[in-house]
Amino acid sequence: MAVKVWKDIFLPREGRFLQYLVRQAEVTVEGIDLLWAFVSEHPNGAVRDTMIERMSALEKDGDAIRKRIIQELLQTFVTPIDREDIYALSKSVDDILDYADSTVKELVVYHVEPTEAMVDMVRILRGAVVSLRRAIERMVAQPSGSIREMVATKKAENRIEDIYRRANAELFDMTDMNHIFKVREVYRHLSNAADRADEAADIIGSIVIKGNI
Repeated sequence: MAVKVWKDIFLPREGRFLQYLVRQAEVTVEGIDLLWAFVSEHPNGAVRDTMIERMSALEKDGDAIRKRIIQELLQTFVTPIDREDIYALSKSVDDILDYADSTVKELVVYHVEPTEAMVDMVRILRGAVVSLRRAIERMVAQPSGSIREMVATKKAENRIEDIYRRANAELFDMTDMNHIFKVREVYRHLSNAADRADEAADIIGSIVIKGNI
């Protein structure tokens, strides 16, 4: 019964918030897919430059959607989800894409070749953001499905953090401090992206629980 009430109050005007959040998540999935191609295919020359440009374009698209969400929040008196939750969820999803963009740029600027740990972290991150997108899509109409996807995102974050800790430990067994600090910075961005996915999952869980009380 609670789910039906949620759907009833999700009026066409306010329904745009869910559409914006889903689209923002879709753009983030595209960004992580591009990051995956970047670290797994080792592109060079024009192909690499095209990927960098595409990532920057996606990051701008994500920012534009977030700006639209904020504008709508300021103009809408009643929202189908707590406005604080909409704002926080949008920010966490936006941060994931920002960190993906930073990862690509730092790999290039620092002249760092993707390590096996980086490839593993990005591969798992891809699954995390796909689950996150599904969780957002199902928040209202399929809350139980949303929770399953939310849990999958959080499990992925735990796996990434395990890889992150092991990779850092192995890194400090090396002697080239210049290399260590560069690679560590890239690891940090990937870890932060995973943290933001975990935050977004928690916000989704809170939204679903509030909608079913």
